[in-house]
Amino acid sequence: MTRFSMIQDGLDLSRPDVTTPEEIAAFHAEYERTKKGRLDSFEFWIEFRPDVLKRHKARSRHFFGEEAARFQVPIQMLAIHQYTIEGFRDGIGYEIRLAKSNGAQRSDILDTLSVANIHSGHQGMYAAYAEASHLREYVDPPITDRFPPSWEFDPNAFDSGMDYDSMEASLADIDALMDWYTSTLGEIPRYARLLARHRPGLLKAYRNRYEHAIRDSLPKQMLPYLLLNHSTVKGDEDAIRENVLLGRALGMTTEQLLDSIGLAVLFAGIEVLGPVERCAGDELGL
Repeated sequence: MTRFSMIQDGLDLSRPDVTTPEEIAAFHAEYERTKKGRLDSFEFWIEFRPDVLKRHKARSRHFFGEEAARFQVPIQMLAIHQYTIEGFRDGIGYEIRLAKSNGAQRSDILDTLSVANIHSGHQGMYAAYAEASHLREYVDPPITDRFPPSWEFDPNAFDSGMDYDSMEASLADIDALMDWYTSTLGEIPRYARLLARHRPGLLKAYRNRYEHAIRDSLPKQMLPYLLLNHSTVKGDEDAIRENVLLGRALGMTTEQLLDSIGLAVLFAGIEVLGPVERCAGDELGL
């Protein structure tokens, strides 16, 4: 079992009910040193109830496992993805700064925002645009091993065989997509069956966005990684299962899938994990 230091970001977590000025100064210095800056959500508790912040920090270590602790960029992409969907402007800017300090390329962030746009609506893109100065001024850091070694970039990974030279969905398009779902996931999602019968053009338009959301640098495994986290936040059992199955098809480990699932607790609370066990526990070995 991993043993954690009781000092995190300058805070002594072994004494939640005692917080010294020296701890607060060390906490601020750590956040400023890593280019994250001070967060109002933390400053609130520093002023009024530092014990809440310390217990939050003690919990945050358990969102993900050892591999995710070594490769921080995927976790930061999860946060950018979810904050964009929520329209949380400050969170987007903060996570872009943090991701850059950990080696993220500008194209990683743009691919992530492209995936987020599938679910964000206009409010998410308004929030992203408000923080776009970070991207305009972005200078890529030196390329590092920022993703797990088994993950790989493949812009054609989700090609279903649909013909996107035409906007209309032909029978051949729908047959190709149903075959893709069956061969990749082992089952056809209910929304796909519904739209194939009643709105095939909408299904094709959705797949056009889905298949081309990652274009420049994100590993293909990041698509289910991002979407699984959001599905868990929503408690969408069908989407949770779909993305667990897709992750498995792409060779993702149980720990990698649980890293995505675990961070949903930050955004929506511990209760969101119940639907995961119910709809995908068999695939995760839970």
